[in-house]
Amino acid sequence: MASINAADHGMRCIVMDKGDARRSGSSGLGNDHFICYIPEVHGDYETFIHDVMKLQNGARLRQMGADWAKSFFYKTSEIVKMWDAWGIPMKHDGRYYFAGHALPGRTHAFLKYHGVDQKIVLVREARKRGVEIHNRRMGYELLTDEDGAVAGAVAVDTREDVLHVYRAKAVLLGTGLANGVFPFNRLGSIGMNPAPICLTGDGRMMAYRAGAELCNLEMPHLHAGVKFFSRSGQATWEGVLRDPRGNPVGPFFTEPNPLCGDITMEVDKSIIERFNKEGKGPVFMDMTGLTREQLELMEHWLTQEGNCTLLRHLRQEGVDLIDTAVEFATYPMSMPPAAGIAFNEHSETCVPGLYAAGDEGYGGIAGAAVTGWWAADAAAEYTNKRSFRDCCEDRVELLARRLEDFRARKHAAHWTEARYALQNIAHDYCGESRTAEALELGLTHLRRVRARAEQTLGAANPHELAYCLGVLNLYELAELMFLMAEDRKESRALHKRQDYPLPNLTLDGLRHYIRREGTATVMSWR
Repeated sequence: MASINAADHGMRCIVMDKGDARRSGSSGLGNDHFICYIPEVHGDYETFIHDVMKLQNGARLRQMGADWAKSFFYKTSEIVKMWDAWGIPMKHDGRYYFAGHALPGRTHAFLKYHGVDQKIVLVREARKRGVEIHNRRMGYELLTDEDGAVAGAVAVDTREDVLHVYRAKAVLLGTGLANGVFPFNRLGSIGMNPAPICLTGDGRMMAYRAGAELCNLEMPHLHAGVKFFSRSGQATWEGVLRDPRGNPVGPFFTEPNPLCGDITMEVDKSIIERFNKEGKGPVFMDMTGLTREQLELMEHWLTQEGNCTLLRHLRQEGVDLIDTAVEFATYPMSMPPAAGIAFNEHSETCVPGLYAAGDEGYGGIAGAAVTGWWAADAAAEYTNKRSFRDCCEDRVELLARRLEDFRARKHAAHWTEARYALQNIAHDYCGESRTAEALELGLTHLRRVRARAEQTLGAANPHELAYCLGVLNLYELAELMFLMAEDRKESRALHKRQDYPLPNLTLDGLRHYIRREGTATVMSWR
């Protein structure tokens, strides 16, 4: 969206993608919902925002502020109509279909749409406008001028041993979630994870190394969904959560409600795990009561959010959801969607010429679309007053030598070894229970293993080189998470300090920031 708007502003724009932009990232096969405010559907905005603040996006919206939220939601209406005109069907049977993530009798803010091919459409629209798409290039380092403003970027080719250097007046980072700091609970494969394993916080660390602020990295996130085929999209399941005796787990529904879904998991993400620990589980998603037509529509929406492999597996095994309950689980701790690069209402960071969008800060598909669009508006104004600036070439040469070392090593350690070690440290020392002593020891382990990884990791090909760099980005990000967890001397939400069991009420409404100043790490609240 940023590149499309940038091109409409007359800017020359290049998109770098670690994979293939048509199918990459968390939205490569669609999304479950597009949160939006459509005046002709929702009516009064104040009623709308009052209800939305009680849902899972409420905390993120409160962080961004009431004015930002209002501007955001009015923009979503424009984006919805824009996408529909481009060929992403935003209506179902001729009308806007809002379902899921909803409390009974309250506003429905989450739009179901036909998004499975959304990125193919968006890439087509970008190319129509002359945007260059450079696939298989992993952005790894930002280049700055003598004043600290962004002057370009360096990308590592994931197919050839080539380093690409870009000169730019402005750079937007939109590299998605940071996935992989904590371990996932399905042990069969590193890829048995709701999010792509290639999302390694690259944008966050590029921004931090260039002087930008990151925020709230220490605040964990939980999600829930299908236990043995772990995928996102909990609110698309239209059944009722039940215990083994058939009793509803939550207070909201005793029979399926396709327009709401069972919001119990959203009110309390850990409830399934708690039921299991208390001997009241397992917990199942039970579709009993749905008609065949309703079930087929539910499966259609599961396809539109990238759950096609799950549905194919169920068909292959002869499982009919009309009479077969599916076991659900609380997924393990992860870094939250709302933690990342700090940016303002124009998607600007504190580094001149650097912008961020989407899961870098405020997450979700609607967040990505709107913040990306706003970033292009701001960048167009900024670049009109800028010329290309010289930048320090020493960093490029240092990076080139570092990459050559990774590629030249024989009998080297594999990136998965480093990733598993990181996840064990994060889980054991910065997991559900945190203390100053545990955080200090964990940070010592983390730094030691990271240094060892720098010395011993090797890559047999450019593809593996990208994963080596990705896991090292995760190590840097995890180190900042440990520092921020130690600095937050309180318990709040899922950040549980056993040595500080109470919330510090003076921190209500404040965000926790970290940035690099020279060689020092500086944290602040505001």
